Amino acid sequence: MNIHQVRIFYIAAQTLSITKTAKKLHLSQPSVSIQIKDLEDSLNVRLFDRISRKISLTDAGQVFYEYSGRIISLIEETKAVMSEFGTGDKGKIIIGAPNTIGIYILPRFLGKFKELFPKAEISLHSLNRQEATDQVLSGEIDFAFVQMIPKHPDLKSEFFMKDELVIICSNKHKWAKLPYLTIEKIKEEPVEVIAREEGSGTRDIIDYMSRKYNIEVKIAMELTSTEAVKASVEANLGVAILSRNVVSREVREGSLSALTVKGIDSHREFFIVYNKKRKFMSMMKKFYEFMLETRNTIEE
Repeated sequence: MNIHQVRIFYIAAQTLSITKTAKKLHLSQPSVSIQIKDLEDSLNVRLFDRISRKISLTDAGQVFYEYSGRIISLIEETKAVMSEFGTGDKGKIIIGAPNTIGIYILPRFLGKFKELFPKAEISLHSLNRQEATDQVLSGEIDFAFVQMIPKHPDLKSEFFMKDELVIICSNKHKWAKLPYLTIEKIKEEPVEVIAREEGSGTRDIIDYMSRKYNIEVKIAMELTSTEAVKASVEANLGVAILSRNVVSREVREGSLSALTVKGIDSHREFFIVYNKKRKFMSMMKKFYEFMLETRNTIEE
């Protein structure tokens, strides 16, 4: 049984005429008869009664007519859906990103993208840099938004945006009223630090500054949630390094203070990463192009 035979049967069941079926499908009458006979043989059942030049459906033919209609309808629906995938109007995008960009920045872009492509399905996973990179390689996610360019040869990275890191402290902390910090001030007044887990971007920054400027860092707490870090700093349990985007509301409301370190460029870069060995589906290509075209609106 094949779909060509099913279509011929379906038309023949509607017209109850080999001649009309052949004319409608632009086939010869013998060809129609042969296809119906082959279908009956493959199903091992008679679908039509043939009396003189007329045909009528058998009981089995009546049942198969109902199923053939559903089969043809499902195939047409499948073709329509696949056409949407082919044109990029429908598809699923799976993204991995650390909290900073995943929770506080990407949603505004994803909202705009959904306005353009309402049939797109977008799944955003909160992952640290290492997790996101690993899952792009394994094919579990389509794109990662991470700090630093991964060195794996199968990964392609493109600059996406800059982000400013600040040292945050409670409004009760001794640093809260300072206009800025200096490396000397940090060395003279060691404080306890609330840090994200190893593998996160902000944790890497803390470790880097500690080595580069010979700063003794006392990790008071290690947390896996940015919101937990903010809450701990608000409770004056220590200071932390986070993105200015992440703490903008708390700074505006006065529960946290955000300080830069004089003489140090505290900006970092985020990159959009994908696996070069994976073929871009149409929706993936549209998403990638959209993110690169709209990335400069990040500062609006």
